[in-house]
Amino acid sequence: MTNLEVCEIFQEIAEILEILGENPFKSRAYRNAARVLESANVDVHDLVREGRLEEVPGIGSALAAKIRELVTTGRLAYYEDLKQKAPRDVLEMLKIPGVGAKTVQVFMHHNITSLQELEAAARDQHLRELPGIGKKTEEEILHGLAAMQERQKRWLLSVATMAVKEIGGYLAGLDKAARVEAAGSYRRGRETVGDLDLLVASDDAPAVIARFVDAPWVREVVAEGDLKATVITVWGIQADLYVVAPSLFASTWHHFTGSKEHNVALRERARQHGWKISEYGIVKEEETLTPATEEEFFQLIGLSYIPPEMREGWGEIEAAERGELPRLVETGDIRGDLHVHSRASDGANTLEELAEAAMARGYRYLAVTDHSRSLAFTNGLTEERLKEQREEIDRLNREFQNFRLLAGTEVDILSDGRLDFDDRMLSQLDVVVASVHSRFRQDQETLNRRFEAVLKNEHVDIIGHPTGRLIGRRDPYALDVGRVLELAADTGTALEINANPDRLDLNDAYVRQGIDLGVRFAIDTDAHHVNSLDDMRYGMLTARRGWAQRQDVINTLPLDELEKWLQRHGR
Repeated sequence: MTNLEVCEIFQEIAEILEILGENPFKSRAYRNAARVLESANVDVHDLVREGRLEEVPGIGSALAAKIRELVTTGRLAYYEDLKQKAPRDVLEMLKIPGVGAKTVQVFMHHNITSLQELEAAARDQHLRELPGIGKKTEEEILHGLAAMQERQKRWLLSVATMAVKEIGGYLAGLDKAARVEAAGSYRRGRETVGDLDLLVASDDAPAVIARFVDAPWVREVVAEGDLKATVITVWGIQADLYVVAPSLFASTWHHFTGSKEHNVALRERARQHGWKISEYGIVKEEETLTPATEEEFFQLIGLSYIPPEMREGWGEIEAAERGELPRLVETGDIRGDLHVHSRASDGANTLEELAEAAMARGYRYLAVTDHSRSLAFTNGLTEERLKEQREEIDRLNREFQNFRLLAGTEVDILSDGRLDFDDRMLSQLDVVVASVHSRFRQDQETLNRRFEAVLKNEHVDIIGHPTGRLIGRRDPYALDVGRVLELAADTGTALEINANPDRLDLNDAYVRQGIDLGVRFAIDTDAHHVNSLDDMRYGMLTARRGWAQRQDVINTLPLDELEKWLQRHGR
């Protein structure tokens, strides 16, 4: 039982509890525990063996007991009992955009408990007769069912990351493996991954292949050859292993990293020069060159090094030829996180715990941006509670050295474009993140007016998760994002690249478009638990895929410069 498997079971428990109408705090506890274990650097087996489960933030005695049962027996009686109350297909319904737990409850109440029954009811126009459904929702469900079949072929980047960690750690422990790396769309930082490409440098390929197909996380061996093997893992994701001689590693790693478009364009450029490029190296004038590194690979073909995230065939080769590749933003450039929640609303940690976690990551500042009053289910803060929090933040800041908590809010954008707090209240805060959390289905014109009003508010610094999508679960709003980007550039309002791997919103294409317009971005985790601060890596990948540089991201600024930017922007 791996960290990933425990996380998946806890996520499923949370979904079942929501469908059954249980206390929302109960399901949230399982979700938080899953996120903690997902980002933990410690193997769950070690935590159980050493008796340290309850030292992990968010893991109390009850959850710890369930984790111990999973790890020691491979099953959980509580989970097995819950599954009897909510069949597998019922859980799959939650993946349909626009379908939430309450809607699934309606389906179950009317004996619709499988995707086949749901599709049949929608096609026969029976769904529209159910409470709260209607014709439009029925049509959206049919569309969502079709789209879901395509999406099910891909995995969230965070899920792929955990699988790579498990597989890579196993392969790295083999005596015959000199080097192990991931390639493909995972290495390029795509928001979803179809399968995993693993590359091993070894002089004994058969030995590595044999150990790979015999690994404990292999559910099915699809193919097994002398240099390559394909398996289906117990998590459902496919993993392809390629074993090459150490001298060919750099060329092969490059070959299996780039997209089809990138590789075709690079080979065409080589052909024009009379060269050949393949996973076996570079052929120039009948001589085969095998570079030791990818940097040397690009140098040998006369190009600047192209980072993996840019290898999509989006003009990066031409930019490399001109010497105009951007110096992409890096994790080390980030000075702080500007969108984080505390236990005052729906987060799991105190202000002190958030500050300590931020300082442990080398940050110089962290913005506490709890939800505002209208978002009741998140325990959103009233003006009075927000003032009290500000006072507590001021007290803590007097104790810190070389670090500062910023007092902020994630203020709700109401359905008519007004904000949940008035300008007087917002002007007293260090950072204001404005986000939509309701009325997602408004038409484009209404949504455009809603965002335009907020973008023109001088007290709003950042628009949080601007398109509102949840990857594979909720489509973006019907928003004219191009218009939002233009207004953000005009007003100087930063747009968020939300690093939560379920969101990654804005996506890479919009980031690239925004940069061309002069938009500034904030890469934020929207963390509800200290461990989720590590999700910054996913937001960083999205920013880099959008060709963002350090100067494009406001939370790369030193504290004094960030404060000047915030003051110039509205305070």
